[in-house]
Formats: sequence, C-alpha cells, structure tokens
Amino acid sequence: MRLPVQVVAFLLAFACVAASGCDTIDKTRMRIFGLHICAPEEETAEWVIAQALAAAADTDEERGWLAFQKLLHSSERTPAALRSWREGNWSRMRRQVNLYLDSSKCFNLVDFREMQGEVGYDYFVANRQREMPTPCSVYLDPNNNNLWRIKRCSL
Repeated sequence: MRLPVQVVAFLLAFACVAASGCDTIDKTRMRIFGLHICAPEEETAEWVIAQALAAAADTDEERGWLAFQKLLHSSERTPAALRSWREGNWSRMRRQVNLYLDSSKCFNLVDFREMQGEVGYDYFVANRQREMPTPCSVYLDPNNNNLWRIKRCSL
C-alpha cells in the first residue's frame, strides 16, 4: 500500500519533532514540499532574494544591475567585488533567472542553513533544470542599518 505524500510528510515531521535534536516541523515541511515565496514581507531575508531575482529578470540590464547592487552586503561593495559580481554571478543570474521563477514570478526555497559566527542564512532555491538547489547566502549587514543583504549567491 502506498501512502499519500501528505501522510508521509506528516509522519516524517512528527518523527522529527519526537526525536531529540531534530529540525522544526517548518524546516522539515520546507525540505519535503518547498516553501513557495511570492510576496515576502519587505526587508526580510526572503524579500532580498525575491528582489535579487526581480532585478535579474529586469529587461533593462543596467537598471537591474543598479537594483541588484543595493542588495549586496557592504563587504561585497568594494570596486573589485562589484566587478567580480558583474562579470560572474550577475551575468549567470540574468541568463538563468527563469530557472528559478515561475510564471507568477515566485520561487521555491527547499532548505536553509543558519550560519555560525555571523547572523546569516544559506538559502537553497529550487532550480527547474537541476536536482540540487542553488545556494544564496543572506546576512545582516551592520554597516547598512542591520538590513539583510546578499554575501554569496550562485543563482
């Protein structure tokens, strides 16, 4: 007998909570179903990723780049770092943005990892062409009013 996916997810979440040192139900549900992000609350870590994807999807490359730069952590805003972002990650992000966004311009987070030492998270965004999700690291930026900003991103 094959159980429906919702029953399996519930059983896994229940077992996870019952076990010591386990992830929360929400993180377990995220790993099983993904967390569909459409209209995140402004200035949250999820909002920063949504804004980065929107900037990459902008048909005006220069306008998108200017918007994306504002989402970068202050440690990533040196001239050398910006040049590296523009020539590397930004170009790839623009080419691949439609692999992450659905027709409603929403995306799915399928996992996250809390960073040690600094306040930040590695979020893993579902990609329609690859089995492995793509990481994007968002940290609080003490030099920018403690707002969430991108430090590393492989989208």
